[in-house]
Amino acid sequence: MIVAGAGIAGMAACLALAKEDQPVLWIAPGLSDEAISSDKGRALKDKPGESLAAAAEPLLQSLGLGGCLDDPAHRRVEVTYSSWGGDALLERNRLGMTGRLGYVVHRGMLECNLARAVAHCRMVECLGGSVVAASREADLWRIRVALDQGGEEEVSGGFIIDATGRQAAVSRRFAAMKRQDTLIAAYDFLVQQDEDVEPTQATLIEAVAEGWWYGSLLADGRLALNFYSDPDLLPKGLRHRIEPWQALARRSRYVGRWIESAGFALSAPPSLTSAGTTWLEPTVGVGWAAVGDAAAAFDPLSAHGMTTALWTGIEAARAAAQAVDGSDAALATYGDRVQSGITRFLVSRGQVYGRERRFADQPFWRRRLLA
Repeated sequence: MIVAGAGIAGMAACLALAKEDQPVLWIAPGLSDEAISSDKGRALKDKPGESLAAAAEPLLQSLGLGGCLDDPAHRRVEVTYSSWGGDALLERNRLGMTGRLGYVVHRGMLECNLARAVAHCRMVECLGGSVVAASREADLWRIRVALDQGGEEEVSGGFIIDATGRQAAVSRRFAAMKRQDTLIAAYDFLVQQDEDVEPTQATLIEAVAEGWWYGSLLADGRLALNFYSDPDLLPKGLRHRIEPWQALARRSRYVGRWIESAGFALSAPPSLTSAGTTWLEPTVGVGWAAVGDAAAAFDPLSAHGMTTALWTGIEAARAAAQAVDGSDAALATYGDRVQSGITRFLVSRGQVYGRERRFADQPFWRRRLLA
């Protein structure tokens, strides 16, 4: 069994396959002892994606990682605020909820915990590199891998789980990649400049004319700040100049105020990354299954990206184990469930965006109302 991809979905698939007593070859870039050590995990380059739904807890438990969220690098969500569909700031507090609101996680540490578990699993062989070609002959995959240390190596296996993210390096050769939008995230992690101020441990979502903001205080005291819009609507020079980034924040009603009052500062231009809704049709095929963002990458408004990655990795692994034993029923069911989830998400996404009518005449919102 081959798993390709270094992300959460791929690591979940490796651990789930091991629990099914399936030997695994894990192909992913950066698989060195240093890359998966705890200290390195804390120093990993930050990337957006801090919201982990409470539904992820039993998924982590099923992988033997139930205690990893107790790490002080993560915190429970206590309160969220939103300004969406109206000027008022609405509060959701954990004390007033019957269920948990989930976690704000240090993504580098969470991924590091998963990577260490995989690396220490006797059923998993690790190969540092990236898939550059894949072909299927009879019942066997032949995978060409560009190795981290240079050169190439060809490996083979009867089933491959594609966890290579939005590029879907293997599965997009056999399925159609669909796209709902071109959403892009401008993001930064702000360090507090005034340590005399105690910032609120909160998450804030605010809709504005050009898109929407997301901010969340991490357990280490930094403020994860994202702005979502379409590429053609972002201010010119945003990636290279601080002034457009600061101007965007000043035009908000609440985000800019939170940054200033809590002693943070926008001191560098943001990074940019794709955040659009994409998915494969189909999600499975003969001898393969896509997981995580390779299967479906949802608009971050869902706040279920990491949870979906865990679920798809686990379920696809269980289905793949049955497929190699001669039964494809579970694999077909997995594919159907993913496609049903995509359909439900698209309906829900339309409803959520549709609740914001203040900016209905603005390009960002008009595109989503017409989608």
